Amino acid sequence: MLNRDSHFKFISISHQTAPLGRRERFYIADPEKGAIADALCKAFPGITSLLLLVTCNRTEVYFETDDTPAAAVRDFFLEQRLGQVRPEDRADFTLSDKTGETVRHLLRVSAGLESSVLGDAEIIHQVKKAYHFSLERNLQGSVLERCLQTVFRFHKRVSNETAFRDGTTSTAYKALKLIGDTFGTEGADKKILFVGAGDIVGQLFKYNTKFGYRNLWITNRTQARAERLAQVHRAAAWPWERLLENDLAGFDVIISAVSNASALIHKGVGRDKQVLLVDLAVPGNIAPALGKAQNVLLADLDHIASHIQQNKEARMAATQKVEQIIEQEWEAFMEWHAKQPYRDLLAGRKEEVVSLLSEIAQQEGAAWSEEELDGLANRMVRKLLKHPASLYEEAQLQEVVWRNLSLQAV
Repeated sequence: MLNRDSHFKFISISHQTAPLGRRERFYIADPEKGAIADALCKAFPGITSLLLLVTCNRTEVYFETDDTPAAAVRDFFLEQRLGQVRPEDRADFTLSDKTGETVRHLLRVSAGLESSVLGDAEIIHQVKKAYHFSLERNLQGSVLERCLQTVFRFHKRVSNETAFRDGTTSTAYKALKLIGDTFGTEGADKKILFVGAGDIVGQLFKYNTKFGYRNLWITNRTQARAERLAQVHRAAAWPWERLLENDLAGFDVIISAVSNASALIHKGVGRDKQVLLVDLAVPGNIAPALGKAQNVLLADLDHIASHIQQNKEARMAATQKVEQIIEQEWEAFMEWHAKQPYRDLLAGRKEEVVSLLSEIAQQEGAAWSEEELDGLANRMVRKLLKHPASLYEEAQLQEVVWRNLSLQAV
């Protein structure tokens, strides 16, 4: 009989299914990922591969398994994060037990079609980051590996064959654009503080080459890292201790993106001037109460996504072509997946042929090198494909091997 094929499944909570306040409870910070992965694999031994995709707007778990339902993983995740499983929390998640639906979902997510900002350029970097985590922990199975290679090939095709990647609609870019929208030409000289030193702050520095804001400051838990980034990008470092004291009155703009630091900024902003606060973190770094002051504009992730839609028309026009490429790559993957049980069967039979040939070599005194043995086994497997029954019956497999050895000797 054919081996059971692994199914690729997922669970997801995102801006499409839950508001920020509800989904931030399920954000997995980098230091937590190892423990979450270990807990999932321990609770569900049938999981053979795992991918944790975590962004500002979504938390998703992809996994390969023969027998673990996606609903069971969702409920375990709810129990881990909230200590209980309630119907209203279950309703915040989408999930699928079907490989085809899961692959299609990941292709759409990686393209930015499911992002709060259409075509978000940062999502593919976050997919790659998740992939590297899986590689480091040896959590990639054959189906997950093939799916991600499909995703990366798809990404290249979208870049080369469509206008979908022209321009940018990234969160970091929009945050910087909001400075100009708020202050006009005066924005170039405003005193701006970046809080954090992760991927988003890196993107802020990258995109600032387009905006040219000159009075940049950065603060981070690790002072040395803040100082390195400041040196590279011609900025200045602000002591983290002063941030913790909320000594921030001198800044006109604060863009914060620190993981696992709820309400880090809750007071101390200027009162006698216009101040722009941009919160790009989940959970939020900036207390919402600060936005109630008349001189303060507070923008969070949802605000940015709903109010700034640069390059939307060009991306919308290219969406149909992107959808076509998704279908082509999805069909190619599903064709490969349909043959997976046969590949597993052939791999198992090759191991048996190698073992049988090794026994024959000992009995007959043959001196095959490892390379010769492998080549002979490959030829035998090709012969077996001409006798399908021999793939399933041990006795017939041995007969085919002996018969072809005799022919080779002749």
